[in-house]
Amino acid sequence: MQEITATDSFDYAFLEMPGKDVEALIGTIPTRWGRMSPLSRAVVVEAGRILTENEWLARGSRFSEIGKTVGLIGATRTGSLSTDIDFAGTLSDGFLLASPALFGYTLPNIPLAEAANHYGLTGPVYAVFNDQDPLVAAIEEAKRWLDAREDLFSMMACTFDSFGGQQSGADFIVSFHMVSRKNG
Repeated sequence: MQEITATDSFDYAFLEMPGKDVEALIGTIPTRWGRMSPLSRAVVVEAGRILTENEWLARGSRFSEIGKTVGLIGATRTGSLSTDIDFAGTLSDGFLLASPALFGYTLPNIPLAEAANHYGLTGPVYAVFNDQDPLVAAIEEAKRWLDAREDLFSMMACTFDSFGGQQSGADFIVSFHMVSRKNG
């Protein structure tokens, strides 16, 4: 299991355009990068890191293009709470001045959807809440999907959380695990 935690640097998530190191890791930069929340950026990049470092997917490839149906289950303690709070802050001058860019990221499944889009994940993709052991909860949910659907090649499972909102220096937790029929 590759685990990336809040002690690691997620500085790239706060850049309007990431550096060449991120591009080298994930292939093309998503066209929506500039609009994405920092947590969404981190989920996309760290999904790419585990996929390429473990040779589950070639850099710049998509599962849908190689005929493999893969899903992504993410478990979270806080969901999109930090983005929700930041969005609510834009409402202080009236709803007409609310940030449409932040509003699009006020659902907890959006970081997962961004990663699914980038890597061609066409299996189930959604978020679950668990405040005890989110990664274990995501892995167990992924296993249930593999048991229920023969068409699934594998499932990615992750935990993801943001503590501190959109500002640089916010703590992130992003941990991934690949669940396949081989490793049960």
